[in-house]
Amino acid sequence: MAPANSRGPLGRRRRALVAAAAALTGLFAAACGGGDGKGSDGVDPGVTGAAKSGGTLEVISVTDMARVDPFGAISNYYTDSSRLNAMYDSLFYSEPKTGKPLPQIGESLVPDPSGQVWTLKIKPNVKFTDDTPYDAAAVKWTWDEHKNPERRSLVAGSAAAIDKTEVVDPLTLKITLKAPNANFDRVVASSLAFIPSPTALQKDPAGFAAKPVGAGPFVLSEWARDSKMVFTKNPKYWQGPDRPVLDKVVFSVMSDSTQALNSVATGGSDLKVSASSTDAAKARDLGLGVSQVPVIVGEAIVFNSSKPPFDDPRARRAVALALDPNEMNKIAFTNQGVPSSSLFPADSPLVKPDAPKLPSANRVEAQKLLDELAAEGKPLKFTYLVPQNNQATKTGEYVQTQLNGLKNIEVKTQAMAIVSYTQAVRVNRAFEAALHNWTVSDVEPTVYAYLHSSSPTNFLGYKSAETDAALEQGRKTNDPALRQEAYTALMASVSKDVPLWPYQEGRITVFHKTSVAGLLLSNDGVLLMDRLGRR
Repeated sequence: MAPANSRGPLGRRRRALVAAAAALTGLFAAACGGGDGKGSDGVDPGVTGAAKSGGTLEVISVTDMARVDPFGAISNYYTDSSRLNAMYDSLFYSEPKTGKPLPQIGESLVPDPSGQVWTLKIKPNVKFTDDTPYDAAAVKWTWDEHKNPERRSLVAGSAAAIDKTEVVDPLTLKITLKAPNANFDRVVASSLAFIPSPTALQKDPAGFAAKPVGAGPFVLSEWARDSKMVFTKNPKYWQGPDRPVLDKVVFSVMSDSTQALNSVATGGSDLKVSASSTDAAKARDLGLGVSQVPVIVGEAIVFNSSKPPFDDPRARRAVALALDPNEMNKIAFTNQGVPSSSLFPADSPLVKPDAPKLPSANRVEAQKLLDELAAEGKPLKFTYLVPQNNQATKTGEYVQTQLNGLKNIEVKTQAMAIVSYTQAVRVNRAFEAALHNWTVSDVEPTVYAYLHSSSPTNFLGYKSAETDAALEQGRKTNDPALRQEAYTALMASVSKDVPLWPYQEGRITVFHKTSVAGLLLSNDGVLLMDRLGRR
Protein backbone atom coordinates (compact mmCIF):
# COMPACT_ATOMS: atom_id res chain seq x y z
CA MET A 1 0.00 0.00 0.00
CA ALA A 2 1.00 3.60 -0.33
CA PRO A 3 3.42 4.94 2.27
CA ALA A 4 2.53 8.17 4.04
CA ASN A 5 3.76 11.28 2.28
CA SER A 6 7.09 12.59 3.45
CA ARG A 7 7.16 16.37 3.57
CA GLY A 8 10.04 17.10 5.94
CA PRO A 9 9.77 18.17 9.59
CA LEU A 10 6.32 19.28 10.59
CA GLY A 11 5.87 22.60 12.27
CA ARG A 12 4.18 22.98 15.62
CA ARG A 13 0.77 23.57 14.06
CA ARG A 14 1.13 20.59 11.70
CA ARG A 15 2.21 18.32 14.58
CA ALA A 16 -0.85 19.39 16.53
CA LEU A 17 -3.08 18.60 13.61
CA VAL A 18 -1.50 15.17 13.15
CA ALA A 19 -1.93 14.43 16.84
CA ALA A 20 -5.55 15.48 16.68
CA ALA A 21 -6.12 13.36 13.60
CA ALA A 22 -4.46 10.38 15.25
CA ALA A 23 -6.67 10.78 18.29
CA LEU A 24 -9.74 10.99 16.10
CA THR A 25 -8.56 7.92 14.16
CA GLY A 26 -8.43 6.03 17.44
CA LEU A 27 -11.98 7.11 18.23
CA PHE A 28 -13.14 6.12 14.77
CA ALA A 29 -11.47 2.71 15.03
CA ALA A 30 -13.15 2.14 18.37
CA ALA A 31 -16.49 3.09 16.90
CA CYS A 32 -15.91 0.58 14.11
CA GLY A 33 -15.15 -2.17 16.57
CA GLY A 34 -11.63 -2.13 17.95
CA GLY A 35 -10.07 -4.54 20.42
CA ASP A 36 -12.59 -7.31 20.93
CA GLY A 37 -14.30 -6.47 17.65
CA LYS A 38 -17.08 -4.43 19.28
CA GLY A 39 -16.95 -0.78 20.24
CA SER A 40 -18.68 0.90 23.15
CA ASP A 41 -21.62 1.75 20.87
CA GLY A 42 -22.12 -1.88 19.92
CA VAL A 43 -20.71 -1.49 16.42
CA ASP A 44 -19.10 -4.72 15.25
CA PRO A 45 -17.67 -5.17 11.74
CA GLY A 46 -17.79 -8.94 11.58
CA VAL A 47 -18.23 -12.38 13.10
CA THR A 48 -14.95 -14.14 13.61
CA GLY A 49 -14.38 -17.81 14.25
CA ALA A 50 -13.81 -20.74 11.94
CA ALA A 51 -16.62 -21.78 9.63
CA LYS A 52 -17.26 -25.45 8.95
CA SER A 53 -16.68 -26.69 5.44
CA GLY A 54 -19.74 -27.23 3.26
CA GLY A 55 -23.41 -26.33 3.46
CA THR A 56 -25.61 -23.57 2.09
CA LEU A 57 -26.41 -20.04 3.22
CA GLU A 58 -29.40 -18.00 2.16
CA VAL A 59 -28.70 -14.27 1.89
CA ILE A 60 -31.52 -11.73 1.50
CA SER A 61 -31.11 -9.01 -1.13
CA VAL A 62 -33.36 -5.98 -1.26
CA THR A 63 -33.45 -6.15 -5.07
CA ASP A 64 -32.34 -8.26 -8.00
CA MET A 65 -29.27 -7.26 -10.01
CA ALA A 66 -29.98 -5.22 -13.12
CA ARG A 67 -26.74 -6.47 -14.68
CA VAL A 68 -24.04 -8.89 -13.58
CA ASP A 69 -21.06 -7.34 -15.36
CA PRO A 70 -18.95 -4.87 -13.33
CA PHE A 71 -19.90 -2.02 -15.64
CA GLY A 72 -23.65 -2.01 -15.11
CA ALA A 73 -23.81 -3.48 -11.60
CA ILE A 74 -23.52 -1.21 -8.59
CA SER A 75 -20.05 -2.35 -7.59
CA ASN A 76 -19.46 0.07 -4.71
CA TYR A 77 -22.81 -0.33 -3.01
CA TYR A 78 -24.17 -2.93 -0.64
CA THR A 79 -27.01 -4.04 -2.94
CA ASP A 80 -24.75 -5.66 -5.57
CA SER A 81 -21.24 -5.85 -4.15
CA SER A 82 -21.49 -9.20 -2.32
CA ARG A 83 -22.83 -10.96 -5.40
CA LEU A 84 -20.09 -9.38 -7.49
CA ASN A 85 -17.53 -10.61 -4.96
CA ALA A 86 -18.98 -14.13 -5.26
CA MET A 87 -18.56 -14.10 -9.05
CA TYR A 88 -15.33 -12.12 -9.49
CA ASP A 89 -13.55 -12.01 -6.13
CA SER A 90 -11.69 -8.71 -5.52
CA LEU A 91 -8.34 -7.26 -6.44
CA PHE A 92 -8.35 -5.37 -3.12
CA TYR A 93 -10.96 -4.70 -0.45
CA SER A 94 -11.37 -2.17 2.36
CA GLU A 95 -10.45 -3.35 5.84
CA PRO A 96 -13.57 -2.68 7.94
CA LYS A 97 -11.94 -1.15 11.00
CA THR A 98 -9.67 1.30 9.21
CA GLY A 99 -10.77 1.56 5.57
CA LYS A 100 -7.25 0.53 4.59
CA PRO A 101 -7.07 -1.27 1.22
CA LEU A 102 -6.00 -4.90 1.66
CA PRO A 103 -4.88 -7.32 -1.08
CA GLN A 104 -6.92 -10.28 -2.33
CA ILE A 105 -6.09 -11.31 -5.91
CA GLY A 106 -3.89 -8.26 -6.09
CA GLU A 107 -0.50 -8.66 -4.43
CA SER A 108 0.53 -5.02 -4.10
CA LEU A 109 -0.35 -1.55 -5.38
CA VAL A 110 2.43 0.97 -4.84
CA PRO A 111 2.88 4.58 -6.00
CA ASP A 112 6.02 6.36 -7.11
CA PRO A 113 7.07 9.37 -4.98
CA SER A 114 4.80 11.69 -6.97
CA GLY A 115 1.66 9.59 -6.38
CA GLN A 116 0.87 9.83 -10.09
CA VAL A 117 2.36 6.55 -11.29
CA TRP A 118 1.30 3.33 -9.55
CA THR A 119 2.44 -0.26 -10.02
CA LEU A 120 -0.02 -3.13 -9.59
CA LYS A 121 1.25 -6.65 -8.95
CA ILE A 122 -1.16 -9.59 -9.30
CA LYS A 123 -0.85 -12.95 -7.57
CA PRO A 124 0.35 -15.75 -9.90
CA ASN A 125 -1.68 -18.71 -11.17
CA VAL A 126 -5.12 -17.10 -10.94
CA LYS A 127 -7.49 -18.09 -13.75
CA PHE A 128 -11.04 -17.28 -14.76
CA THR A 129 -13.46 -20.18 -14.94
CA ASP A 130 -13.00 -20.29 -18.74
CA ASP A 131 -9.32 -21.12 -18.01
CA THR A 132 -8.04 -17.81 -19.39
CA PRO A 133 -5.48 -16.00 -17.20
CA TYR A 134 -6.43 -13.36 -14.67
CA ASP A 135 -3.54 -11.09 -15.50
CA ALA A 136 -2.43 -7.50 -16.05
CA ALA A 137 -3.98 -7.49 -19.53
CA ALA A 138 -7.38 -8.44 -18.09
CA VAL A 139 -7.21 -5.62 -15.54
CA LYS A 140 -6.12 -3.14 -18.21
CA TRP A 141 -8.98 -4.13 -20.50
CA THR A 142 -11.55 -3.83 -17.69
CA TRP A 143 -10.36 -0.43 -16.54
CA ASP A 144 -10.19 0.86 -20.12
CA GLU A 145 -13.79 -0.27 -20.63
CA HIS A 146 -14.92 1.56 -17.48
CA LYS A 147 -13.64 4.72 -19.22
CA ASN A 148 -15.40 3.88 -22.50
CA PRO A 149 -18.50 6.14 -22.70
CA GLU A 150 -20.41 3.49 -24.65
CA ARG A 151 -20.26 1.17 -21.61
CA ARG A 152 -22.04 3.76 -19.44
CA SER A 153 -20.19 2.31 -16.47
CA LEU A 154 -21.56 3.30 -13.08
CA VAL A 155 -17.98 3.74 -11.83
CA ALA A 156 -16.71 5.65 -14.85
CA GLY A 157 -15.94 8.56 -12.53
CA SER A 158 -13.38 6.46 -10.67
CA ALA A 159 -11.74 5.15 -13.84
CA ALA A 160 -11.67 8.64 -15.36
CA ALA A 161 -8.71 9.49 -13.12
CA ILE A 162 -6.57 7.01 -15.07
CA ASP A 163 -4.63 8.53 -17.97
CA LYS A 164 -3.14 5.28 -19.29
CA THR A 165 -2.19 1.74 -18.29
CA GLU A 166 0.72 -0.34 -19.58
CA VAL A 167 1.26 -4.08 -19.23
CA VAL A 168 4.83 -4.43 -18.00
CA ASP A 169 4.70 -8.22 -17.75
CA PRO A 170 1.85 -10.74 -17.31
CA LEU A 171 1.47 -9.93 -13.61
CA THR A 172 2.48 -6.24 -13.55
CA LEU A 173 0.45 -3.22 -14.64
CA LYS A 174 1.82 0.32 -14.69
CA ILE A 175 -0.90 2.93 -14.07
CA THR A 176 -0.37 6.59 -14.90
CA LEU A 177 -2.99 8.92 -13.45
CA LYS A 178 -4.06 12.24 -14.91
CA ALA A 179 -3.03 13.89 -11.65
CA PRO A 180 -1.37 12.67 -8.45
CA ASN A 181 -3.63 10.67 -6.15
CA ALA A 182 -2.05 9.35 -2.99
CA ASN A 183 -5.24 7.36 -2.33
CA PHE A 184 -5.63 5.54 -5.64
CA ASP A 185 -5.45 2.22 -3.79
CA ARG A 186 -8.72 3.21 -2.07
CA VAL A 187 -10.23 3.88 -5.50
CA VAL A 188 -9.32 0.38 -6.65
CA ALA A 189 -10.62 -1.32 -3.49
CA SER A 190 -13.91 0.56 -3.63
CA SER A 191 -14.78 0.80 -7.32
CA LEU A 192 -12.36 -1.03 -9.62
CA ALA A 193 -11.88 -4.34 -7.81
CA PHE A 194 -14.08 -6.65 -9.90
CA ILE A 195 -12.49 -8.06 -13.06
CA PRO A 196 -14.44 -10.23 -15.57
CA SER A 197 -12.95 -12.51 -18.22
CA PRO A 198 -12.33 -10.20 -21.19
CA THR A 199 -12.32 -13.21 -23.51
CA ALA A 200 -15.75 -14.41 -22.41
CA LEU A 201 -17.36 -10.98 -22.36
CA GLN A 202 -16.09 -9.97 -25.80
CA LYS A 203 -16.85 -13.36 -27.37
CA ASP A 204 -20.48 -13.55 -26.25
CA PRO A 205 -21.84 -10.44 -24.47
CA ALA A 206 -25.40 -11.77 -24.42
CA GLY A 207 -24.31 -15.10 -23.00
CA PHE A 208 -22.16 -13.34 -20.41
CA ALA A 209 -25.21 -11.44 -19.18
CA ALA A 210 -26.80 -14.76 -18.21
CA LYS A 211 -23.66 -16.71 -17.21
CA PRO A 212 -20.87 -14.34 -16.15
CA VAL A 213 -17.29 -15.60 -16.14
CA GLY A 214 -15.05 -14.49 -13.31
CA ALA A 215 -12.39 -15.85 -10.96
CA GLY A 216 -14.51 -15.69 -7.82
CA PRO A 217 -15.20 -18.35 -5.20
CA PHE A 218 -18.59 -19.15 -6.76
CA VAL A 219 -20.21 -19.48 -10.17
CA LEU A 220 -23.74 -18.42 -11.02
CA SER A 221 -25.67 -21.66 -11.59
CA GLU A 222 -29.30 -20.47 -11.52
CA TRP A 223 -31.04 -17.11 -11.89
CA ALA A 224 -34.79 -16.69 -11.49
CA ARG A 225 -35.28 -13.01 -12.25
CA ASP A 226 -36.61 -10.91 -9.36
CA SER A 227 -36.61 -14.02 -7.18
CA LYS A 228 -33.21 -15.61 -6.52
CA MET A 229 -29.65 -16.15 -7.70
CA VAL A 230 -27.96 -19.45 -6.84
CA PHE A 231 -24.18 -19.64 -6.65
CA THR A 232 -22.26 -22.92 -6.41
CA LYS A 233 -18.68 -23.52 -5.35
CA ASN A 234 -16.07 -22.81 -8.02
CA PRO A 235 -14.00 -26.03 -8.33
CA LYS A 236 -11.21 -24.05 -10.03
CA TYR A 237 -10.97 -21.35 -7.37
CA TRP A 238 -7.44 -20.00 -7.06
CA GLN A 239 -7.23 -20.42 -3.27
CA GLY A 240 -7.60 -24.18 -3.52
CA PRO A 241 -10.18 -26.78 -2.40
CA ASP A 242 -10.62 -25.37 1.12
CA ARG A 243 -12.07 -22.12 -0.23
CA PRO A 244 -14.79 -21.09 -0.46
CA VAL A 245 -16.05 -22.62 2.76
CA LEU A 246 -19.64 -23.04 1.55
CA ASP A 247 -20.87 -25.33 -1.22
CA LYS A 248 -23.70 -23.01 -2.20
CA VAL A 249 -25.05 -19.51 -1.57
CA VAL A 250 -28.57 -18.43 -2.48
CA PHE A 251 -29.38 -14.71 -2.77
CA SER A 252 -33.15 -14.28 -2.43
CA VAL A 253 -34.93 -11.03 -3.28
CA MET A 254 -37.05 -9.62 -0.45
CA SER A 255 -37.73 -5.89 -0.62
CA ASP A 256 -39.86 -5.60 2.54
CA SER A 257 -37.56 -4.95 5.51
CA THR A 258 -39.98 -6.32 8.12
CA GLN A 259 -40.41 -9.52 6.13
CA ALA A 260 -36.63 -9.84 5.86
CA LEU A 261 -36.13 -9.48 9.61
CA ASN A 262 -38.82 -12.06 10.30
CA SER A 263 -37.37 -14.46 7.74
CA VAL A 264 -33.97 -14.46 9.45
CA ALA A 265 -35.52 -14.59 12.92
CA THR A 266 -37.64 -17.63 12.05
CA GLY A 267 -34.85 -19.47 10.22
CA GLY A 268 -36.10 -19.06 6.67
CA SER A 269 -32.98 -17.08 5.73
CA ASP A 270 -29.54 -16.61 7.26
CA LEU A 271 -28.56 -12.94 6.84
CA LYS A 272 -29.13 -9.62 5.14
CA VAL A 273 -26.89 -6.63 4.42
CA SER A 274 -28.84 -3.43 5.02
CA ALA A 275 -28.37 0.33 4.98
CA SER A 276 -31.47 0.92 7.09
CA SER A 277 -30.94 3.09 10.15
CA THR A 278 -33.44 1.05 12.17
CA ASP A 279 -32.64 -2.56 11.28
CA ALA A 280 -29.85 -2.98 13.84
CA ALA A 281 -32.06 -2.18 16.83
CA LYS A 282 -34.93 -4.29 15.49
CA ALA A 283 -32.61 -7.24 14.83
CA ARG A 284 -31.14 -7.13 18.33
CA ASP A 285 -34.67 -7.11 19.78
CA LEU A 286 -35.30 -10.33 17.83
CA GLY A 287 -32.17 -11.95 19.27
CA LEU A 288 -30.24 -11.86 15.99
CA GLY A 289 -26.55 -11.22 15.57
CA VAL A 290 -25.66 -7.76 14.32
CA SER A 291 -22.45 -6.69 12.58
CA GLN A 292 -22.11 -3.03 11.67
CA VAL A 293 -19.70 -0.37 10.39
CA PRO A 294 -20.14 3.40 10.01
CA VAL A 295 -19.75 4.91 6.54
CA ILE A 296 -19.56 8.33 4.94
CA VAL A 297 -22.63 10.42 4.00
CA GLY A 298 -25.41 7.96 4.89
CA GLU A 299 -28.97 8.83 3.88
CA ALA A 300 -29.57 12.13 2.10
CA ILE A 301 -31.76 14.12 -0.24
CA VAL A 302 -29.90 14.68 -3.50
CA PHE A 303 -30.78 17.53 -5.84
CA ASN A 304 -30.40 17.65 -9.62
CA SER A 305 -28.52 20.94 -9.91
CA SER A 306 -28.46 20.81 -13.71
CA LYS A 307 -32.09 21.75 -14.28
CA PRO A 308 -34.99 23.65 -12.66
CA PRO A 309 -35.99 24.03 -9.97
CA PHE A 310 -32.79 23.00 -8.21
CA ASP A 311 -30.36 24.74 -10.55
CA ASP A 312 -31.11 27.66 -8.23
CA PRO A 313 -29.18 27.16 -4.96
CA ARG A 314 -31.87 29.08 -3.06
CA ALA A 315 -34.34 26.29 -3.83
CA ARG A 316 -31.93 23.66 -2.45
CA ARG A 317 -31.27 25.73 0.65
CA ALA A 318 -34.99 26.32 1.24
CA VAL A 319 -35.68 22.57 1.30
CA ALA A 320 -32.78 21.97 3.69
CA LEU A 321 -33.87 24.76 6.05
CA ALA A 322 -37.45 23.49 6.10
CA LEU A 323 -36.43 20.07 7.44
CA ASP A 324 -34.98 18.97 10.78
CA PRO A 325 -32.76 15.85 11.04
CA ASN A 326 -33.64 15.36 14.70
CA GLU A 327 -37.36 15.62 14.06
CA MET A 328 -37.04 13.30 11.06
CA ASN A 329 -35.22 10.75 13.23
CA LYS A 330 -38.03 10.90 15.77
CA ILE A 331 -40.93 10.70 13.31
CA ALA A 332 -39.62 8.60 10.43
CA PHE A 333 -37.00 6.49 12.24
CA THR A 334 -38.64 6.16 15.70
CA ASN A 335 -35.43 7.55 17.26
CA GLN A 336 -33.45 4.50 16.13
CA GLY A 337 -31.17 6.30 13.70
CA VAL A 338 -28.35 8.82 14.13
CA PRO A 339 -29.32 12.33 12.94
CA SER A 340 -26.73 14.18 10.89
CA SER A 341 -26.10 17.42 9.03
CA SER A 342 -22.74 16.42 7.58
CA LEU A 343 -21.19 14.18 4.95
CA PHE A 344 -19.08 12.67 7.74
CA PRO A 345 -19.93 10.68 10.87
CA ALA A 346 -19.45 12.33 14.25
CA ASP A 347 -15.79 12.16 15.34
CA SER A 348 -14.64 11.30 11.82
CA PRO A 349 -10.88 11.84 11.46
CA LEU A 350 -11.46 13.19 7.95
CA VAL A 351 -12.78 16.60 9.10
CA LYS A 352 -12.09 18.99 11.96
CA PRO A 353 -14.54 18.87 14.88
CA ASP A 354 -15.78 22.37 14.03
CA ALA A 355 -16.29 21.66 10.33
CA PRO A 356 -19.36 23.47 8.93
CA LYS A 357 -22.68 21.62 8.87
CA LEU A 358 -25.38 21.83 6.25
CA PRO A 359 -28.32 24.17 6.98
CA SER A 360 -31.43 22.77 8.65
CA ALA A 361 -34.33 23.43 11.02
CA ASN A 362 -35.10 27.07 10.26
CA ARG A 363 -38.54 27.21 8.68
CA VAL A 364 -38.71 31.01 8.95
CA GLU A 365 -35.66 31.38 6.72
CA ALA A 366 -36.96 28.62 4.45
CA GLN A 367 -40.23 30.53 3.94
CA LYS A 368 -38.33 33.73 3.13
CA LEU A 369 -36.42 31.94 0.35
CA LEU A 370 -39.61 30.35 -0.98
CA ASP A 371 -41.34 33.74 -1.03
CA GLU A 372 -38.34 35.26 -2.80
CA LEU A 373 -38.44 32.58 -5.50
CA ALA A 374 -42.21 32.96 -5.91
CA ALA A 375 -41.86 36.73 -6.32
CA GLU A 376 -39.57 36.01 -9.27
CA GLY A 377 -42.16 33.69 -10.82
CA LYS A 378 -40.47 30.51 -9.60
CA PRO A 379 -42.66 28.93 -6.90
CA LEU A 380 -41.05 25.64 -5.93
CA LYS A 381 -42.75 22.56 -7.37
CA PHE A 382 -41.08 19.15 -7.74
CA THR A 383 -41.39 15.37 -7.46
CA TYR A 384 -39.35 13.56 -4.81
CA LEU A 385 -38.23 10.07 -5.88
CA VAL A 386 -37.75 7.37 -3.26
CA PRO A 387 -36.80 3.68 -3.60
CA GLN A 388 -39.65 1.28 -2.96
CA ASN A 389 -39.35 0.11 0.67
CA ASN A 390 -41.11 0.76 3.96
CA GLN A 391 -38.50 3.03 5.53
CA ALA A 392 -38.11 5.17 2.41
CA THR A 393 -41.90 5.57 2.28
CA LYS A 394 -41.95 6.89 5.87
CA THR A 395 -39.12 9.30 5.13
CA GLY A 396 -40.82 10.48 1.94
CA GLU A 397 -44.06 11.11 3.83
CA TYR A 398 -42.22 13.22 6.40
CA VAL A 399 -40.49 15.28 3.70
CA GLN A 400 -43.72 15.79 1.74
CA THR A 401 -45.75 16.77 4.81
CA GLN A 402 -43.18 19.22 6.14
CA LEU A 403 -42.55 20.95 2.83
CA ASN A 404 -46.21 21.18 1.80
CA GLY A 405 -46.88 22.84 5.16
CA LEU A 406 -45.11 25.95 3.85
CA LYS A 407 -46.32 28.46 1.25
CA ASN A 408 -45.15 28.64 -2.36
CA ILE A 409 -44.02 25.02 -2.47
CA GLU A 410 -45.69 21.86 -3.79
CA VAL A 411 -44.11 18.42 -3.43
CA LYS A 412 -45.20 15.02 -4.71
CA THR A 413 -43.52 11.75 -3.72
CA GLN A 414 -43.01 8.89 -6.16
CA ALA A 415 -41.80 5.42 -5.10
CA MET A 416 -39.93 3.30 -7.64
CA ALA A 417 -38.58 -0.26 -7.66
CA ILE A 418 -34.88 -0.04 -6.84
CA VAL A 419 -33.62 -1.14 -10.27
CA SER A 420 -35.86 1.45 -11.99
CA TYR A 421 -34.95 4.06 -9.38
CA THR A 422 -31.23 3.51 -9.98
CA GLN A 423 -31.72 3.79 -13.74
CA ALA A 424 -33.69 7.02 -13.37
CA VAL A 425 -31.36 8.71 -10.88
CA ARG A 426 -27.86 7.37 -11.49
CA VAL A 427 -27.98 6.61 -15.22
CA ASN A 428 -30.65 8.74 -16.92
CA ARG A 429 -30.53 11.54 -14.34
CA ALA A 430 -34.25 12.00 -14.87
CA PHE A 431 -35.08 13.39 -11.45
CA GLU A 432 -35.48 16.67 -9.58
CA ALA A 433 -34.81 15.47 -6.02
CA ALA A 434 -34.36 11.95 -4.68
CA LEU A 435 -33.64 9.98 -1.54
CA HIS A 436 -30.18 8.46 -1.85
CA ASN A 437 -28.09 6.25 0.43
CA TRP A 438 -24.35 6.89 0.11
CA THR A 439 -22.51 4.19 2.01
CA VAL A 440 -18.79 4.47 1.31
CA SER A 441 -15.66 4.03 3.38
CA ASP A 442 -13.77 7.13 2.23
CA VAL A 443 -14.08 10.28 0.14
CA GLU A 444 -11.96 8.47 -2.44
CA PRO A 445 -13.34 7.66 -4.87
CA THR A 446 -17.13 7.87 -4.61
CA VAL A 447 -17.64 11.32 -3.06
CA TYR A 448 -15.09 12.70 -5.53
CA ALA A 449 -16.84 10.92 -8.40
CA TYR A 450 -20.28 12.23 -7.37
CA LEU A 451 -19.35 15.84 -6.62
CA HIS A 452 -16.42 16.83 -8.86
CA SER A 453 -17.62 18.88 -11.80
CA SER A 454 -15.50 16.93 -14.32
CA SER A 455 -16.66 13.48 -13.23
CA PRO A 456 -18.79 11.49 -15.69
CA THR A 457 -20.68 9.98 -12.74
CA ASN A 458 -21.62 13.32 -11.17
CA PHE A 459 -25.33 12.58 -11.50
CA LEU A 460 -26.20 15.62 -9.37
CA GLY A 461 -25.04 17.99 -12.14
CA TYR A 462 -23.28 19.99 -9.42
CA LYS A 463 -20.42 22.30 -10.36
CA SER A 464 -18.30 24.25 -7.90
CA ALA A 465 -14.71 25.44 -8.27
CA GLU A 466 -14.33 25.45 -4.46
CA THR A 467 -15.58 21.89 -4.11
CA ASP A 468 -13.36 20.74 -6.99
CA ALA A 469 -10.31 22.33 -5.36
CA ALA A 470 -11.00 20.67 -1.99
CA LEU A 471 -11.50 17.25 -3.59
CA GLU A 472 -8.35 17.61 -5.66
CA GLN A 473 -6.33 18.67 -2.63
CA GLY A 474 -7.60 15.72 -0.62
CA ARG A 475 -6.55 13.15 -3.19
CA LYS A 476 -3.00 14.50 -3.44
CA THR A 477 -2.02 13.28 0.02
CA ASN A 478 -2.57 10.56 2.58
CA ASP A 479 -1.19 12.75 5.37
CA PRO A 480 -4.08 12.73 7.91
CA ALA A 481 -3.68 16.41 8.79
CA LEU A 482 -3.67 17.56 5.17
CA ARG A 483 -6.64 15.37 4.26
CA GLN A 484 -8.50 16.80 7.25
CA GLU A 485 -7.87 20.35 6.04
CA ALA A 486 -9.04 19.50 2.52
CA TYR A 487 -12.26 17.80 3.58
CA THR A 488 -13.08 20.51 6.11
CA ALA A 489 -12.88 22.91 3.16
CA LEU A 490 -15.12 20.51 1.25
CA MET A 491 -17.73 20.73 4.01
CA ALA A 492 -17.56 24.54 3.91
CA SER A 493 -18.28 24.55 0.19
CA VAL A 494 -21.03 21.91 0.34
CA SER A 495 -22.76 23.61 3.27
CA LYS A 496 -22.90 26.81 1.21
CA ASP A 497 -24.13 25.23 -2.03
CA VAL A 498 -26.31 22.37 -0.64
CA PRO A 499 -26.03 19.95 -3.60
CA LEU A 500 -27.36 17.33 -1.19
CA TRP A 501 -28.81 17.30 2.31
CA PRO A 502 -27.70 14.45 4.61
CA TYR A 503 -29.99 13.70 7.55
CA GLN A 504 -28.92 10.24 8.81
CA GLU A 505 -25.41 8.99 9.54
CA GLY A 506 -24.56 5.97 7.47
CA ARG A 507 -24.41 2.50 8.95
CA ILE A 508 -23.97 -0.66 6.92
CA THR A 509 -25.53 -3.45 8.95
CA VAL A 510 -25.61 -7.22 8.63
CA PHE A 511 -28.21 -8.96 10.75
CA HIS A 512 -27.81 -12.71 10.86
CA LYS A 513 -28.51 -15.97 12.61
CA THR A 514 -26.02 -16.82 15.33
CA SER A 515 -24.96 -19.90 13.34
CA VAL A 516 -23.25 -17.68 10.74
CA ALA A 517 -19.43 -17.63 10.90
CA GLY A 518 -16.56 -16.13 8.95
CA LEU A 519 -18.47 -12.92 8.28
CA LEU A 520 -16.37 -9.87 7.44
CA LEU A 521 -18.20 -6.72 6.40
CA SER A 522 -16.04 -4.46 4.29
CA ASN A 523 -16.72 -0.76 4.76
CA ASP A 524 -18.75 -0.30 1.57
CA GLY A 525 -20.99 -3.27 2.37
CA VAL A 526 -19.32 -6.18 0.61
CA LEU A 527 -19.29 -9.60 2.25
CA LEU A 528 -16.10 -11.50 1.49
CA MET A 529 -17.69 -14.63 0.11
CA ASP A 530 -14.66 -16.93 0.18
CA ARG A 531 -14.69 -17.17 4.00
CA LEU A 532 -18.41 -16.92 4.83
CA GLY A 533 -19.99 -20.05 6.31
CA ARG A 534 -21.61 -21.74 9.30
CA ARG A 535 -20.30 -22.66 12.71
